[in-house]
Amino acid sequence: MFKKLVLVCLTLALSLSLAGAQDSFAAQKYDRKFLKMVSGTSGGSWYPIGAGIMKVVERETGISCSNGPGGGVGNMYAIQKGTADIALGYAHTITNAYEGRGKFKKPQNKLRFLAAMFPSTFQVAVTKKSKITSIGQLADKNVVPGKVGFTATVIAEQVLKAYGLSFSAIKKGGGTLSFVGFSDSAALMKDGHCDAIMLLSDCPTALLIDLNFSPGINLLGIRGEHMKKVLELEPGLIKTVIPKTAYKGMTEDVPTVGTATCLVIRDDVEDDVAYAITKAFWENLPELSKIKKKAFAKVKMENALRGAKIPVHPGAMKYYKEKGVTIK
Repeated sequence: MFKKLVLVCLTLALSLSLAGAQDSFAAQKYDRKFLKMVSGTSGGSWYPIGAGIMKVVERETGISCSNGPGGGVGNMYAIQKGTADIALGYAHTITNAYEGRGKFKKPQNKLRFLAAMFPSTFQVAVTKKSKITSIGQLADKNVVPGKVGFTATVIAEQVLKAYGLSFSAIKKGGGTLSFVGFSDSAALMKDGHCDAIMLLSDCPTALLIDLNFSPGINLLGIRGEHMKKVLELEPGLIKTVIPKTAYKGMTEDVPTVGTATCLVIRDDVEDDVAYAITKAFWENLPELSKIKKKAFAKVKMENALRGAKIPVHPGAMKYYKEKGVTIK
């Protein structure tokens, strides 16, 4: 009996030793010991997404990970400075940062593309009874371009510029600008105090579904030379459409621009680590989808490199080549 007890204890000790060795191996699988991500504000949608991604990466790689608050523009600077290794950002912001355009006074050349996630569509809606048929007719109208400093508002400025307009021109023309959020913009349109709403969101989006019910809406497209001009002003934007199935009453697709929430990584992250991060993200989508189900439902591997207008990290590209994913 004593010998059996000793044997059991030795077996248990050996098992624990092997388990510890395996854990140690997981932690030492990569030379890198720590990865930091910056995502969004603590109350926004990006923050929990960032936390979820880093939880998965830590579990799958054994590398200690953290997620911190951030914002689209600031995240690019954090990658450049080396205070973060991974970040969330919009495709056009990433492009501007890498090229030193817009809000970026010099190129942020340490950025590398990792993955495109869920798309966002720029949508311009006017009331059904309105006689407005073009964005160029907003010169003297009451417009809601989004909140000050928000991505939608920045895109709205560039779209208006492509039509020879600006926020100041609208004011000088007798129009008004209301820099408010979704709920307030809906109230303004329903009360007849808003002629046009400009927003960046999922498509379809609940706001426009509601407004389409009452008072009813039409969507304004970006066409021809105006589309060409918008893409010159914001080269990171993606040419897309609002499909005719998006909102009840539509009879044709409406051309517009969009962007995507993307993952970027610093160029000095080792290739094997970048490969592991990419693999961990795509192979754990069902788990990540629980964070933001509606958004992650649109995350598709075949679109992983859509909007990649900066160099893709070699480690990530290795994974995509294995999966047959190419830049679109």
